[in-house]
Amino acid sequence: MTIRDIKEKIARRKLAKIISNIERSPVFPNINTVKTIGVIWQPTQKEAFQYLKSYFNREQVIFRGFCVFEEITNPHQDANTLTVKDLDFWGLPKKEKVDEFTSIRFEVLFNIAMEDNLVLDYITALSQARFKIGSSENVNNYFDLNINIGENQDSMYLAKQQIFYLAQLNKK
Repeated sequence: MTIRDIKEKIARRKLAKIISNIERSPVFPNINTVKTIGVIWQPTQKEAFQYLKSYFNREQVIFRGFCVFEEITNPHQDANTLTVKDLDFWGLPKKEKVDEFTSIRFEVLFNIAMEDNLVLDYITALSQARFKIGSSENVNNYFDLNINIGENQDSMYLAKQQIFYLAQLNKK
């Protein structure tokens, strides 16, 4: 086991302890009338992010994205980006970098990232969104609706599937 593995194991325990104190009951959204949307994405998913943004581009909808950069890069720093420099010793996001985004009570939080990682799990888990949707092969994930996309590891496909399933469930 490497130092990195040990640090991640400790960080995951810290995350589990933080979320053990959080009580929440998911509220299923009506995809046609939602007013607040949050999206967690990575730079490689820009096309899918833009797709969701244009899909929900209607009056009165608040749409916020939060981009998580994996490598050491120098993107334009703003409240809606997270880089490696914004992580603490354990690899968890620094509180001040994610607090604003996670405290917004989005009606729906879309996670269109194609991989499971500690940073994405942290933001998803701590989000106060009423309903969280994404794709994870892990049984222990932080989604209220986990979409199995199988071999089709494509963020655009995932974004379209998320909307499709929300719309289908609204019909029931």
